[in-house]
Amino acid sequence: MAQKLTEQEHDAIVSLAKLLSKELPVQQRSVSGGIASGLVRLRKNPLGREDVMGVLTKYGAGEPTLKDLLDLHVLEREKDGEGYVLLAGGTPTLGPAKHTSSKDEKNARPEARPESRPQAIARAERPKPPARRPARSLAGLDTVRKQTPELEDIRRKIIDLDPRLWINGWLLSTPEAYVRFERELRALDAALAGSASIGDGSLSARELSYRLFGDEKFLALNSDGRKLLHLMGLSDAVVTRPQTKLELMHHIPKHHRHLRLVVSENLDPWVNMRNAMFLDGRKRILDERVHGVVFGNGYIVDDPHKLPDLIASLGAEDVRVLYWGDIDRAGLSILAKLASVADGCFEVEPFVPAYRLMLRRAMKRFPDPLENEETDQGGVRVEGLELLEPVLKPKEASYLRAVVEGARLIPQEIVTAADL
Repeated sequence: MAQKLTEQEHDAIVSLAKLLSKELPVQQRSVSGGIASGLVRLRKNPLGREDVMGVLTKYGAGEPTLKDLLDLHVLEREKDGEGYVLLAGGTPTLGPAKHTSSKDEKNARPEARPESRPQAIARAERPKPPARRPARSLAGLDTVRKQTPELEDIRRKIIDLDPRLWINGWLLSTPEAYVRFERELRALDAALAGSASIGDGSLSARELSYRLFGDEKFLALNSDGRKLLHLMGLSDAVVTRPQTKLELMHHIPKHHRHLRLVVSENLDPWVNMRNAMFLDGRKRILDERVHGVVFGNGYIVDDPHKLPDLIASLGAEDVRVLYWGDIDRAGLSILAKLASVADGCFEVEPFVPAYRLMLRRAMKRFPDPLENEETDQGGVRVEGLELLEPVLKPKEASYLRAVVEGARLIPQEIVTAADL
């Protein structure tokens, strides 16, 4: 799992990105944010030559850019080695970093503007997790026209950002938004440095959001991040990879005019059936002829178009869906709703051999049906029994009704791969 940036690392990236976007050759400025982020995220100092070149190569740069970084005092050659010391907050006129002992650092008094001189980024220690931030929102923000020293100070900071963030006037007239979202605005400023857009279309919205802000949900649909961009007139500046439409996972090896599909409520049984067909070449599951298996992912009927759309794409003359899920109120409710969704386009029936095996296993383990696992489905309406009871033996049907009416559960996983 990617590690979130610390405050120090975030500030270092922003500082370096702004510097590089102004000082690197024009053809490299669009990737200045990536280079800055890559160098800081190495999380070690000094940096090996291979580490540095790896970051530069990733962004289409090379030896000339390395020389530029040295000239800008972003990197400084090690005196006794082939590596480089990474400097944060430097400018082209700054000299090499001064190394002090930890004792000196503890006793040193902070200067008025520590960001005005280069500091070697601390040797990598495992960063502490960022403190939990209070919830923030754009709600309740008011336009402020008055002039006060405090507001003028905030507006000066706003004007220091990329002009595209404030040119429409909203951010300048709503300085409280800067106070609440300063981190994110500075990250946007770094992302816009030398670039016409926020993102290049290679990342999804969640990936881009995490890369920029350390929060994969900041650019989510209807989020405050999206609203903030809209208010600043930058909605169209975000370029992300189109969201892939989630389709139903399925394994249907070949076309059949008359198709028999098993739809599984849960993942493990679906994987077991898929493996039986794909790895073992099986054409029968529990002695039933089956042409394919579909993962229903729980509530397949929540989107009434998913299964019909998949079936329509298979080019079969007729389709029979054999549904198999948990024996509980929710599972049988899915079976009943799926039958209604079919609307004559395909047939739906329970996968009888699987349900009968589940019941036999449960009856052997728990002769009293109410000994089965309790659920919180007492408020769920009982439906679907009428589809399953007619195909069961009397004892099985009686046990089934007691389990369902008692809000108990017999899980699909009671049947394993070895049973298929």
